[in-house]
This record gives sequence, structure tokens and C-alpha cells, in this order.
Amino acid sequence: METREFGRRKAVTALAATSLTLALGAGLGAGTSYAGAPSDAASDGVTAAAKPKFQMPFKCNTHWRIDTWQHSPAVDIVVKGNTGSSGKAVYPGYKGKVAKTFWDRGAGNVIIISHGSGWYTAYYHLKDRHDRYVQKGDRVKATTKIGRVGATGSNSGDWAHLHYEQRYKANGIPGQGDRRTVHFNGKKYTGNGNTWKDVVSKNC
Repeated sequence: METREFGRRKAVTALAATSLTLALGAGLGAGTSYAGAPSDAASDGVTAAAKPKFQMPFKCNTHWRIDTWQHSPAVDIVVKGNTGSSGKAVYPGYKGKVAKTFWDRGAGNVIIISHGSGWYTAYYHLKDRHDRYVQKGDRVKATTKIGRVGATGSNSGDWAHLHYEQRYKANGIPGQGDRRTVHFNGKKYTGNGNTWKDVVSKNC
């Protein structure tokens, strides 16, 4: 029964990623949808060596599933086995400063964090308003709780998960067009339609 339910959710999420073209205003770029991600070749234009040493945005030694669906280099993350994701704590995975917080009709509750040297991370569909945990300008550590996994926004497919992005832009807050290949603990997670069923967070 759990497998059938996940299959239904997968179909809904894939449909949202490939068929819907919602205007994700509020800084994401009007007319942009998940399917509008740059190619992986473009993503690798900025080398991984230049990146901060990002860890998973979750508690140390917890187990997660990562899916790229059709919006690589962005990823969607759920608890391993796809059960009990809603309400799980979300962390930055690297020190930084809250650059922007907002509500978007497609992405729901969103937080964007600056990690210095042009690198940012973005967190979509968070369960609660940002001001319950952090506000713009707050400095955070890798283990600072910034929110909880949720299903806010019309692009969530009513499926609790964290849509996560790593972005790079030399000047100004980057948008969806500035997404780069996601790395956790030095490992790359990229390519449309890929799944990693058991990724252990090393955000210790």
C-alpha cells in the first residue's frame, strides 16, 4: 500500500515538474517552473571545489531519500522510505546569513540563505512561516533550525518534502536560473530522473 501511494505521489510530483508553468514570483522569476532548471553542463560551470562544504540540511546520522525528478540540478528530499517526512527539522547544512524569506504560491514558504563568496541555498515548501524560526539578516550555523519539512504551495503536490537548491551568483541574490549541481559531503547528486534511496546526513 505504501509503494502504491508513493507511486501516486511520484506521478503528481512529476506532472507538476513537467506540465505546470506557474509564475513563482517573489524573487524566483516570473514564468519559471521547476522544469526550467539549467542543464547539468551549465551547473558544472562553477567547480565543486569552489563551493562551501555543504552537508545535508538535516540532523546528523538521519537517513533520507533524494530525487531529482525532472528538475535537476534541484532535488527533492524525503525521509528514507517516504514515511514521516512532514514536520522534520530543516537546517542550513553550512553556516551563513538569511538573505530572503517569503511566501510564493507555487513554492510555499521559502527561505534563501547566503553562505558567502556568491553561494546560496534555497528551501521550498516549508511547513511554517519563516519568522517562527529565523528572519532576514539572522546568522545561522550548520545546525541552526530554520524550519520544518512541509507541503506548502501549489507545486508541492500536497506531498511533504523539501525542495532544495544550491545557487551561485557573484553579485546579488540569485534566482532559479543560477542553480548549480547539488553536493552533500563532497558527493554530487544530479541528472534528471535519478534517485538515491539511503543518504545519511553528515551534518554533525
